[in-house]
Amino acid sequence: MTPLDFDAAFRALTGHPPFPWQRALYAEFAAVCFPKVCNLPTGLGKTHVIAVWLIALANFPLATPRRLVYVVNRRTVVDQTTTVVEEMRAKLLGDFGPRPEILVELALRLGGESGTPLTLSTLRGQFADNRAWSADPSVPAVVCGTVDMIGSRLLFSGYGVGFKSKPLHAGFLGQDALLVHDEAHLEPAFQRLLTAIEAEQTRCGEHQFGKFRVMELSATSRGDSEELPFGLGDADFGNAIVNARVNAFKKLHVVPLDDEKKLAEAIAAKALTFKDRGRAVVVFLRRVDDVEKVVAKLPKDSTRQLTGTLRGLERDELVESLVFRRFKPESGGEVATGTVYLVCTSAGEVGVDLSADDMVCDLATFDSMAQRLGRLNRYGTRDNSTVHVYHPKTFEADKPFEQRRKLTLALLEQLRSDACPAALNRLDPAARLAAFAPLPEILPVSDILFDAWSLTTVRGKLPGRPEVEPYLHGVSDSDPPQTTVAWREEVELLTREVLEAYDPSGKSGDAEKAAEAALELFPLKPHEKLSVPTYRAQEQLKRIAARPGGMELSVWVVSLDDRVQVCTLGDIDLTGKQGKPFILLANRTLLLPPSAGGLAAGLLAGDAKPNIDARYDVSQEWL
Repeated sequence: MTPLDFDAAFRALTGHPPFPWQRALYAEFAAVCFPKVCNLPTGLGKTHVIAVWLIALANFPLATPRRLVYVVNRRTVVDQTTTVVEEMRAKLLGDFGPRPEILVELALRLGGESGTPLTLSTLRGQFADNRAWSADPSVPAVVCGTVDMIGSRLLFSGYGVGFKSKPLHAGFLGQDALLVHDEAHLEPAFQRLLTAIEAEQTRCGEHQFGKFRVMELSATSRGDSEELPFGLGDADFGNAIVNARVNAFKKLHVVPLDDEKKLAEAIAAKALTFKDRGRAVVVFLRRVDDVEKVVAKLPKDSTRQLTGTLRGLERDELVESLVFRRFKPESGGEVATGTVYLVCTSAGEVGVDLSADDMVCDLATFDSMAQRLGRLNRYGTRDNSTVHVYHPKTFEADKPFEQRRKLTLALLEQLRSDACPAALNRLDPAARLAAFAPLPEILPVSDILFDAWSLTTVRGKLPGRPEVEPYLHGVSDSDPPQTTVAWREEVELLTREVLEAYDPSGKSGDAEKAAEAALELFPLKPHEKLSVPTYRAQEQLKRIAARPGGMELSVWVVSLDDRVQVCTLGDIDLTGKQGKPFILLANRTLLLPPSAGGLAAGLLAGDAKPNIDARYDVSQEWL
């Protein structure tokens, strides 16, 4: 069978011709060579690796993995990737009208006997873990997810997945799959884990089945791999679009602060200088507290915030807002006018397809700064974009993170006001790497651990089988434990007495098992949940508990292995002292009843009282 023309197929799928690097990557796939590391600058279509894979699968079905698993540890990027794949799938199915001949042939080759050219599963909307990717493993599939979603399934420990389905998910994700780990520098522990899984499969001779291949994708790689990275070539730098983006105008101003306690005040004041200039201004801050302070000082109607603590539903709505759309110049449609502000933590740094006219931020480590700068004048269409970086005059000598910030400041000063991608790339590679955020402690894995995790029929505690979360993210003293929060009406309706009257095993008296069965039948969806550091969850929950009747509120606490504890808010450890009689919140999910309140603009807010018009239980909104 004659291969389809790559350039024509790519243009039909994406709406534009391929960059030279995309053409070169397709040639690698066609030669059954899947690069282990791809170093590519932001703004050059990294997500369209998916289109490259899809065309390679159509032309070389026996040599190309049937599933592409796209992992990035930012939910906003998962949403964005989902949108890209949705559009490709719609074009293959003819949802936009008559298809060009090449798309008809592409869909026919991909669909085969099933007639389905592509399935999509993700964390988002109606595709949220719809399991289409696992219903028929012969159908080409794209699975988009975070490190937690994909990593837990690979280790037979899928969060919210029944024990009967866990081995199927591990098998389908770990066989006949190309796993693309986008922005891999963010999760070095997960990248090491993927490499270990790939090595273990090779050791066991599993290459005779569908091979598991891993591709690290990053604009700021840590350089851990011994493989020669795939990247831009001479043809790319001769391309007019690529040249405009890697040399985009970004005038850098480095501003010292006399008192870092006044950081939020200084950044808000600088952002307000753009108020009457009709600009799209992005603000980056490392701390959520600083984000809230800055947002409070900016014009309410023209300001939006993007943090990792935002509930999924409000995050989905954010990207459709007129203010956010102003930062997506290629999206078309109505946008907000005048000056608009987007205030972000690191949730907006990585992979988010937005382009600001100007930026104001605090000083982070070099890997974060490079990502932030990738959101400024992303497409090289402005000739007057500025970035103002505020930094302390001194750095604490005994804190490794602070010393990395100090090294980053020295690198920024070497740029001499030019912060374009090409200038960043000219900096000494060893000096850049030394200024990256410190690595977490990466826990080693072994065949014994893989075997222990695979024993899914053993549902209780098993000696030698630890929780998988530290193996996905590593262990770091600087990263506080997280707590996930959601609201469900059944938490209030299904009291301990009601739950004890029902037990799926036919034996009454076990409220916890009944609650676990309820969540297995109707699992939590990502748009219902928000995640906050545990200490912040405790602060806000104390305010709820202080109200009349607050301590008696019914709550469910769900552990990482899906065990449920049915209790009251008074049973929860809200002090951080971890007293033995109390139930802990660290690395757990807390289900609250809507009568508890505690939700304001998608954020956990203990002072927010119950409101009949507020959207607390949104479990059915995607139906």
